[in-house]
Amino acid sequence: KEPYSDPDVRWALSYFIDRQQVIDVALGGAGSISQLPLPTYPGLMPFIEGISDLLQKYPTTEFNPDKGAQLLQSKGWQKDGDGNWAKDGKVLDVPIESFTVMADIGPVIAEQLRRQGVKSSYSMPPDFGNRFTDPQGDYNAALFGHGGSVSGDPYFTLRLYQSATEAVPGAHLVNFSKWRNSDYDKIVDEMYVTSPDNKDALMDQWRRAMEIWLPNLPDIQIQE
Repeated sequence: KEPYSDPDVRWALSYFIDRQQVIDVALGGAGSISQLPLPTYPGLMPFIEGISDLLQKYPTTEFNPDKGAQLLQSKGWQKDGDGNWAKDGKVLDVPIESFTVMADIGPVIAEQLRRQGVKSSYSMPPDFGNRFTDPQGDYNAALFGHGGSVSGDPYFTLRLYQSATEAVPGAHLVNFSKWRNSDYDKIVDEMYVTSPDNKDALMDQWRRAMEIWLPNLPDIQIQE
């Protein structure tokens, strides 16, 4: 949905989020920042470390309001009289929804966005689960978790962003972001028929997939 369909808007929102402050305020410091939709389990660390150069180029956890503002301005967004980002007469409105698990970090993230000129709020509607998992994606912004890879095979996390998995019912292994990229899809299909023991091939496929995923940032990372 517009304006979230623009990667620059997604990156701007990411730059507006101070993740360490989220963890300090909402969790009393008892948490860690997440760079990727991949947990830092031992079997997966080689894949995270294997794209360290890409993460420097695409810093998914950087708090940098100036960068965010520059991205929005480059796409025609300007601050209105109330200090909110607006374009074509519409303000940048990011109502965040989730469920009780996110009740600690949700209000903090919404407040951070408001302080950067983004109209935002946090709520936990009783029908959130149904609307969030609906194939039509009846929500604007949401906080949720990942049900992907936990061992030495990144396939199950990459699968979360394949266009084909939009049709998978339930709350796991589903492309909730509704992001689509045919080149990415092909790489993940290639990984599906690759043995998990072939680490060199997996690493090459993982890197090629993340060279597409990172600049697009279909899913803004918060915490692990």
